[in-house]
Formats: sequence, structure tokens, C-alpha cells
Amino acid sequence: MAVRYYWGKPRDVVRWYLRGTLYLSAQSRQSYIEKTGAEPGNLPRLLNLLENLDKIFDTVDTDSIAVLCLRYVELLSIPETAERTGLSNSQISSRTAKVMKKAKEIIAKA
Repeated sequence: MAVRYYWGKPRDVVRWYLRGTLYLSAQSRQSYIEKTGAEPGNLPRLLNLLENLDKIFDTVDTDSIAVLCLRYVELLSIPETAERTGLSNSQISSRTAKVMKKAKEIIAKA
């Protein structure tokens, strides 16, 4: 029997969620810049991250990205994330660090 997912495979769901979130953030920032004439700030880095999002997914496992999303989207502490996921504090730190390291490498190139 094939495994079926309601919204799609978890890896794709997380990838498209992040892509949508980054896109909306970039659009919002661009609109603000156009209206106020503000400096671009982190917009170039955000666009670079959005453009290279697949590189992160190709080098980091989906579970790590999901833990990072859970932690930062819901603004949870490491102990709260550990309680929700059943992972240890060190596992959460390690997984989120892997994703953030790759993201920082991509952003640094902008």
C-alpha cells in the first residue's frame, strides 16, 4: 500500500511553506521601500535566500528544517520544542544549527 499525504510529501509542504513565507516577506519589504524610499536593508539577502532555497533543502534533511520552522515560526524556546517533538535539547540545537549554517552561507554570498 502506498503512503499518501493529504497536502503532499512533508518535504514539499515545508519547502513550499518556507518559499511562500519568504516571498511574502520580500514583497512586503519591497512595498515598504517603494512607499517610503527606505534603504533596501536585508532585502537583497532575503531575495538571495529565496532564490537559493532549494540548495538548503538539497543539503539538509526535512526533519531539521521542520524543527527550525516549529521553533522560529511559533517562537518556541528549545525546551518547549523538545517537549513538543520528543527530541533532546542537544538534538534540536544541532538540527537547527545545520539549517541556519547553510542559510547563513547563502545569505553571506549576497
